[in-house]
This record gives sequence, structure tokens and C-alpha cells, in this order.
Amino acid sequence: MIVITGASSGLGKEVAKLYSKAGKKVVNISRSECEYADINICLSLREGEQIEEAAQKILEMDEPIEIIINSIGVWSEEPYGDITENEIKRLMSTNVKAPSLLISKLFERIKENESDILNVISTTGTKARDVYPVYSGSKWALRGMTKSLQETLKDTKSRVISFCPGGMATEFFEKENSDVEASKWMDPADVAVCIKQILDLPKSLEVSEIILNRKKV
Repeated sequence: MIVITGASSGLGKEVAKLYSKAGKKVVNISRSECEYADINICLSLREGEQIEEAAQKILEMDEPIEIIINSIGVWSEEPYGDITENEIKRLMSTNVKAPSLLISKLFERIKENESDILNVISTTGTKARDVYPVYSGSKWALRGMTKSLQETLKDTKSRVISFCPGGMATEFFEKENSDVEASKWMDPADVAVCIKQILDLPKSLEVSEIILNRKKV
């Protein structure tokens, strides 16, 4: 089965659609349902108790975990001078704690099933920026956790992929009441195809990190 966090919208939804069409059993973990998922675990992964509950529901399923795709994430525009403690907690809880703790709770099953893991990060997590410091910091943190996981599983058949796309034309920014104009950015359906192509490669090939930039034409 394919486990996807944040499959109710955006990139996660497009990935779920592809795997559903491919005949895979899709499990969505997010606050809202995904129409392409066979099973929807509707929980907020911001809190540790709900992450543990989601993990337990996965562990109770008989099917092996083929792939875990962490597409969950939230946005922030608070600049230095205006950063609040609550904003740091909100982003770190969703963007870092949720995927990292979920993987930890499923870790023995991951090793047993030789599951692949793809964490959706951002190009913002690969370079220094003078804007969006909380968001950027959270993506750097997730990228660091992903690299650590690669080292932890390097002698197993599990592949760990750090996937860093540029901005996409999704409702990601609208949900945060942002004025960012993203309508001409990458189509999430195209980005989803890239994700599936990487994961469809033979298990003997691990694409450790992908940085996917928008082509400005």
C-alpha cells in the first residue's frame, strides 16, 4: 500500500490520483478526505497523540507498506522582527515533527517491509533566503532529518528520497490567506508524475535528492 500524508489537496492529491489509477491501495492521512484514497485516516498530524493514532491504524493493516510519501506542510510569511513563538511551533510541528515522528512510529514496519520513503521538502530548504525564515527553517530541518534517515537505512533495501520542488500552482498559499500569486507556477500533476517515475525505478537505484526548479520561459 501507498501511505501519503496530506493527500487531500495539492501535490499529495495528484500523487494519490496516479497511484490509484495504477491499481495501488492508497492510504491518506490528513484532516480531510482524499477522493482517490481507499482509506482516509482523518487526523491532524500537528499533535503527537494523533500522529501515534495514525501510525497505529497503519500498523493494524495487513498489507505491506510499499511507499510512504510525506506531502504534508503549512506556509508562513512571518519575517524577522515579527516572528512569534506560536508560528514557530505551528510550522515545526506540521512540517518537521509530523513526518519525522510518523516514520519513527512505523520504523520497524518500514524495515520489515523494505518500504521506500519520499519526503516532499522545497527548494527553500536548499538555499539561504532573506524571506520566510520560519518556513525556510522548517524545510531545512526536514531535509536534515531526511539525510539522517538515509544514513540510518543505507544498509537496507529501503530508499529514502529528499524531494525539493519549487513553487506549484496549488491552494497551498490560499489556505494561509497569502497574497502569493502561484497560478503560473508548476502544475502539481506534472510534479506528481516526476515523483512516481523516481519511485518506479528499480530498487537497486536510489535517487537520494531531487531539486526540481520552475523553468522560466
